[in-house]
Amino acid sequence: MASWIDIFSFLTTTSLFVGTILGVIFIAKRLSEAAKNTKESLENKGISISDKGVSIKTSKRFDRENYVDATQRGVIKVLDASNIHVDDPHYDFKSKSSSDLLAADGTAHSTHLFGIRRTHSGASK
Repeated sequence: MASWIDIFSFLTTTSLFVGTILGVIFIAKRLSEAAKNTKESLENKGISISDKGVSIKTSKRFDRENYVDATQRGVIKVLDASNIHVDDPHYDFKSKSSSDLLAADGTAHSTHLFGIRRTHSGASK
């Protein structure tokens, strides 16, 4: 026959296992409710989450002007990022664009390209 210590140990062990299982179930339900509440609040803001992905509902449509403006902003950002800045001491060369070949005082600058003399002032020599 089992003594009272054996019965007490059995009840303690059983209650620990049952308490652990109930605790896990309780935490899982709380997490599920929190996820459901978050999903509902996001749906109220226009963001829908499903097993296939995320979709965002917008009330604003882009017309041609907005599209062109956004594209121009993107192009300008790319050009600004790709330019070499003159004040950087690592880059010690001048641009070869036609705008840099003209002097501010209007004097002619000539270059030889494949044996052909070209002037940038518009005057022929």
